[in-house]
Amino acid sequence: MNDELELHRKIDDWLVDWKNTPGHKPALIKGIRQSGKTYAIQKFANDKKNYDVAIYLNFWDNPTLIDCFEGKLDIETIIVELSVKMPLPDLVIGKTVFIFDEVQECPRALLSLKTNEKDNRYDFIASGSYLGINGYVVGDDTPKPVGSVEEFDMRTMDFEEFLWAKGYKDAQISHIREAYAQRKPVSNSMHESFTRLFREYLCVGGFPEAVKKYVLTNNIGLAVQTTRRITNDLQNDFGRRRDKNGLPVFKPNEVARIRSAFSLIPSFLAKENKRYIVSKIEGKGGSGANKDALDYLVDAGIITKVYNLEAPSLPLSVHVIQNQYKVFPTDIGLLVSLLEDGSTDAILSGGLGFGKGMIYEGLVADALHKRGGKLFYFAKDTGLELDFVANIWGQATILETKAVNGNAKSAKTVLAHPDHYGPTTLIRIKDRNLGDSDGYLTIPHYMAYLLFDWSPTLSI
Repeated sequence: MNDELELHRKIDDWLVDWKNTPGHKPALIKGIRQSGKTYAIQKFANDKKNYDVAIYLNFWDNPTLIDCFEGKLDIETIIVELSVKMPLPDLVIGKTVFIFDEVQECPRALLSLKTNEKDNRYDFIASGSYLGINGYVVGDDTPKPVGSVEEFDMRTMDFEEFLWAKGYKDAQISHIREAYAQRKPVSNSMHESFTRLFREYLCVGGFPEAVKKYVLTNNIGLAVQTTRRITNDLQNDFGRRRDKNGLPVFKPNEVARIRSAFSLIPSFLAKENKRYIVSKIEGKGGSGANKDALDYLVDAGIITKVYNLEAPSLPLSVHVIQNQYKVFPTDIGLLVSLLEDGSTDAILSGGLGFGKGMIYEGLVADALHKRGGKLFYFAKDTGLELDFVANIWGQATILETKAVNGNAKSAKTVLAHPDHYGPTTLIRIKDRNLGDSDGYLTIPHYMAYLLFDWSPTLSI
């Protein structure tokens, strides 16, 4: 396959803005493995418009480099240590960048960003895939460079980036943005085209390798196979976490539990009451070790938690129920890759059956997570349940993604009783063009990502 397709990502513009900001701090790029961090950083660093010299260190591929950070962490000492390990080119002040890849493997390299924060001679970019885990190297108490870095949370490709990969320009994509901003439907022809493109995106997902495979071959099957291989690679990494002595942290049965937690996601999302996912994975009594399986997947950027609320009223965060949550893969392609063969045919044709609700919830969680926004849901033991709740335009907003009878009745109940539930509004996300229904906004699925403004960092 021709691999010359160059993918444009949101991080490309962020890195340019970062570099052009006077007195900028070191950059820290973190996120799920195989989301395109290294590709984007190297493309930026090797562009002669940006730098003359790029020093690339990968602590996963070359762990001997970790020794270079055992002593003083000023850049002069580090350069001397590195020069013994590898030949270094002449450094150009103002035009040299140091790249620390897989930096979670070397906590002191991460700490060195703080030491060299104010050194304006060189730029520093660090990246890692497990930086959400508190103390990835267990037993190592090296502090993190809090406040000394500019952070970027790397996500897999969103629908907008997928359209860029397909060759669509901002002038074409702007039709979606303008229709949403003006609350006007797009033409029927545009609606059909964007619906088809969005269904393709649901099948392919956002891992850059899978997107590239699809764009170059126009073969959904090959793209899904690529995502499945990536899914297997992610699962093979579950046991990689180590302690300061280099020994594995997880026992084989604990690795198996993490795998189980991940593989069970589709079956739980297909159930009406998804709050039971925690107890089902943890087993009777809910052991802390089992709960850690989900927390590990969250910290590795593979899944995200969507918490239940005591009440769907602002500020939403103060109403969170900490032990009740749904979990969603951070990439819709991960969810689809866990389904059986033939599922993509149903998605492309719009002929999904009972699993449609699971896919629709997953795609909304995917779209809004990738924008960096915070999503919640609301459910009571009485059966009242709202798919999602979010703060949109400064209002507590119900996001109705499935609109099955029970959920539609629940939304009407909450809307009709602001004295009990607080003032709320409603947005329906459906397989139809933008419009108003009963005085509430309805948007097509391909516009869901516009509900939140994009942010370089994720809400926590």
